[in-house]
Amino acid sequence: MSSTTLTLNHPSIKAKIQTHSQFKHTLIVEPLIPGFGFTLGNSIRRIMLSSIPGFAVTRIKINDDITHEYQSMPGVVEDVLDITLNLKLLRAKILNTEDKVTLVLHKKGAGNVYASDFDLGKKTAQIINPELLICSLDKDGEIRIEIDLTKGMGYQSIEKINLGDNVNPQNILVDALYNPVTNVAMEVEDIRVGDTTNYNRLVLDFDTDGSITPEAVVNYTFELLIDMFQKIQSSFKSFLDGTDVVDSSTETDPVVTVEEFADMDTASKKKILAILEKNGITTKAGLLDKQNDLESLNGVDEKILLTIKEYLSSLK
Repeated sequence: MSSTTLTLNHPSIKAKIQTHSQFKHTLIVEPLIPGFGFTLGNSIRRIMLSSIPGFAVTRIKINDDITHEYQSMPGVVEDVLDITLNLKLLRAKILNTEDKVTLVLHKKGAGNVYASDFDLGKKTAQIINPELLICSLDKDGEIRIEIDLTKGMGYQSIEKINLGDNVNPQNILVDALYNPVTNVAMEVEDIRVGDTTNYNRLVLDFDTDGSITPEAVVNYTFELLIDMFQKIQSSFKSFLDGTDVVDSSTETDPVVTVEEFADMDTASKKKILAILEKNGITTKAGLLDKQNDLESLNGVDEKILLTIKEYLSSLK
């Protein structure tokens, strides 16, 4: 097979961000070849709305006698369902390398309870909207709230947030929308470049929840696009060169399974597999490729690191 090299006479492209407030920003890319405003803009918009990592509340525990959302509490104006819905509006971010942190709030006496009342003594997290009203107490009211703030991407239903591991009936699990980009509006304008009047200016107005900088959003989006196209291009080049001879329908890389880790309980095995999967590692070949970067994987502690290294030794 042969390929044809296409040379596009494209003027220099400029990209910039305009920040209007803590939450509202605009990405402008210009000039683009006629029609590429929509081609590029739709891809950027979809990634911004679905594939940027963020944080969300996934577990709620209220006092010691609450087991579901449809209970009411003496001394508290709102019922548990209202409090749960309010807590889902909490915007925060984890400040360390952990994938999950637990935050606790304890308050009694008449008055409102706000997100700012969570104890952040260890500085493991930052509350983005401290003014968020959670509930109101009367003079005899008292409430203790414990939540898990988790790092993730996209949307996760309750069933995917370790529902089977919820052995404590006092834990209320909630679905999570992790994405820190809350809205993206796209506009493509015609602009003049020399004698040509139909080049495109791409304007993307996007809102964030304040837990991530607009620069981080845009950089992550571009890096994801570039990485994906580079991998597709590399695979296609192998196909053209005739070096891609593996029939994927009959031959696949062996996957890493719980049976691979001997002398460990099932819960520990599942934890290791979950950590590997979160870091995009599902096969033995993938694990071998990452063997020099194990310390940088999210969620890996010294014990897990040692176990994985022992397993890698057995593969060599």
